[in-house]
Amino acid sequence: MLYSAYSQKISSPARSRKEPVSYLNIMVVGQTGTGKTAFVRTLCESLKHTIIQGTLKESKPMVLKDALRPTDDLYTVSMHVEENGERTSLTVVDTPGFDQSIDIEQQLRFVCTYIDHQYERTLIEETKLRRDAKAVDTHIHACLYFLDTTSKTDLSDVDRYMLRVLSSRVNIIPVVGKADTLTAVQRETIRKAYRWNFFDTFHIPVYGYIEIEKEDDLEQEQQQQEQASEGEEEEDDQDSQKEEGEEDHQEKKQQVITNHSGSEVMDTIMSMLKEYVEEDNDEDARAMYEYLEHFPLTLVGYEEDPETGRPVAIMRDSLKPQKQADKEEDHQQQPSSPHTQSRKKGRSNKTVLGRRYPWAVVECCNPEHCDFERLKSMILSVHRDMFRIDTFERFYEKYRTKQLMNRRFEGSPTINKGKLTNHPSATHTKVRA
Repeated sequence: MLYSAYSQKISSPARSRKEPVSYLNIMVVGQTGTGKTAFVRTLCESLKHTIIQGTLKESKPMVLKDALRPTDDLYTVSMHVEENGERTSLTVVDTPGFDQSIDIEQQLRFVCTYIDHQYERTLIEETKLRRDAKAVDTHIHACLYFLDTTSKTDLSDVDRYMLRVLSSRVNIIPVVGKADTLTAVQRETIRKAYRWNFFDTFHIPVYGYIEIEKEDDLEQEQQQQEQASEGEEEEDDQDSQKEEGEEDHQEKKQQVITNHSGSEVMDTIMSMLKEYVEEDNDEDARAMYEYLEHFPLTLVGYEEDPETGRPVAIMRDSLKPQKQADKEEDHQQQPSSPHTQSRKKGRSNKTVLGRRYPWAVVECCNPEHCDFERLKSMILSVHRDMFRIDTFERFYEKYRTKQLMNRRFEGSPTINKGKLTNHPSATHTKVRA
């Protein structure tokens, strides 16, 4: 099975004995104004009833209570969350937004150094004669990358460069923040366009991407190369062929955008996953399939009070149409037991996280409005162990191997943090801000 390694690791008895608390660390990254900090606050607010008392800690005071403003310095919020009988030590790392008016390379190096430093801590601990029995996992297991949706059709140059570099170090989950500013048609258009960009055009190895070799494409490229090497035609003929090739590419792209997912590669990956689900009942493959169905995830942050930063109170009863509210009110006037009346009163006074507009209310936790609840479920349960195992077995092992090889040949135990490096398979072009 494709994800059999995950299942074997998760079901190991030794793991349950040694680690009753699962450590999970996520980082939010993206350009300025894409909704990163609003998401962090919305996540913490939605978890307040499941946070174990006394475990909520902030690296900077009042980061969750002051008025919402752009993040200047990196900070963390950690808590212990218990859901379905499982306890997770969750740490959320918020980072300053990338500003194109400042050196992008320097800003990216800061984030990469932080991620690499967590791997270095583990490497140092492994080389000790006596290891610390209380050492915790500080690896960044998932990075939520908030996409710039300005163009609504293609990835920006900055996002493409950032994603190339970061995807060689950590599990990248692309998300669209401030989804309440998009219409249903715009949201679907952006989804299909980004899928084509990620999987078919740039082949960025984000979380869920599986590299697939197409024999037909390789044969076609070889035939084109052979035809080109046989002889050269006149310049005008070459120009016309180039224009025809570009037209064919655009026509193929348009045909793909109109299909189910918007990406040929994604359709192939999802077909593979569906096969594993149907034949082997692979739950991990099912979880990945459901994730790709909504790729990239869309998020909405709650509306905050401009002075305190706290959520604006939106009563649940105010979400119902007036006719429905009147009908329920008439029904409630009928005789009922005191216990039933108290339950109805409790429900009517319940508030929701969302944003109120003159024409409607957008709920953060409503699956029909955005994917916030789906993402929260991914982080805390469905994909949690896959994030952790994939981080250790793939990204940390790459870092460890590279560092040991460097120290062996250079004869120095220090690491070079001044130079930003990337995995060979994730080549990129330098972007000028």
